[in-house]
Amino acid sequence: MSYKLFNSILTCSLLGLLFTACQLDNNKKVEKTETTEEKKIVNTPPIEIDKKYNDVARILAGIEVESSSEFFEITQTEFWKAYKKASDQSWQNANDKRFNAVKEWAKQELGTVNSMDGDLCYPFSGPDFFYAYKFFPNANNYHLFALEPAGDVSFLKNNDIKWESYCNNVAQTIDDFILGGFFHTKHMKIDMTLNGALPAILAFIVRSGHQIAKVEHVKIDNDGKIIISDSSKSSVRIDFIEAESGKLKSVFYHSCDLSDYGIITNPALLKYMDQIPNPRTFTKSASYLMHRPNFEKVRSLLLKKSLAIFQDDTAIPYKYYDSKVWNIQLYGKHIKPIQLFATRLQNDLVEAYKDPKVKTLPFSLGYHSKNEGDNMMLSIKK
Repeated sequence: MSYKLFNSILTCSLLGLLFTACQLDNNKKVEKTETTEEKKIVNTPPIEIDKKYNDVARILAGIEVESSSEFFEITQTEFWKAYKKASDQSWQNANDKRFNAVKEWAKQELGTVNSMDGDLCYPFSGPDFFYAYKFFPNANNYHLFALEPAGDVSFLKNNDIKWESYCNNVAQTIDDFILGGFFHTKHMKIDMTLNGALPAILAFIVRSGHQIAKVEHVKIDNDGKIIISDSSKSSVRIDFIEAESGKLKSVFYHSCDLSDYGIITNPALLKYMDQIPNPRTFTKSASYLMHRPNFEKVRSLLLKKSLAIFQDDTAIPYKYYDSKVWNIQLYGKHIKPIQLFATRLQNDLVEAYKDPKVKTLPFSLGYHSKNEGDNMMLSIKK
């Protein structure tokens, strides 16, 4: 064999060995990466249900619990069986008349807004998680603001739960909501004085098909951040597991005064609202409060921060929507305000509703529910 031929063979052999070694090394790296990813998936802790709160929510909503539940005996009483029957009938009627239509309509008309990533801001909400979720199921979290007390979660720390009282309070609150699609302020003052908004919110969450993961009192600190506070009576956080996706989401309910005076005396509240990530705003049956000059601060913040606003005529007046900033779509019919708010007629909105581009609204959910004459407006920031 010649010297040149020997060198060629040796060189090729060394190159082959080097290539093989690189392949083995790369395979090891790939294998290591895949193993790491697998460990990440395997080690992700499952989201746990708070069995106690979830069962309580179901009982308040008129939904059965498992026989192993510590509250199972309550569901065997004649009182609760009658309560469940009445609840099931009311919800079925509401689904047939309104809620199923709302869900289908939202898929068609709110698709663009629901594709946005962010949270939902719902001022003047009462305990209404139900509509918030029906219209905006893709929101990451829900922020509700209303005057009614949050409610004391400590009622589960003893065994003497007054079930009839809690169930009746929830029934009275939800009956108004199911009948007309909104809460009567005067009724809420009575119904929620004792137990607050929490029981109704819990019932709405499980009636929406979800499960309760955690309930805790919180408060807004001076920087507008949420911190856990067992002593707080004004704010509550409910974590729930979404039925369809299995995701963990949160409802934050804040008992607060959104007037300018309320915000001046509680500046952390406005800081908190200002920090809601990529907010879409929803509000209805809001007593025309933001028509008043003493609600300028919250009105201005919502117009500034919201990516989109979905409201009826009782929320932000039409005159504050600059056509250079917002794309607006009107729905339904514009009927003059009910007698209680007769002075809140908006002539510019009346004219706007003469536009042939106004779309129909196949359901009612506000002050004109009885005569099927409600209106809604969707404004998306350009």
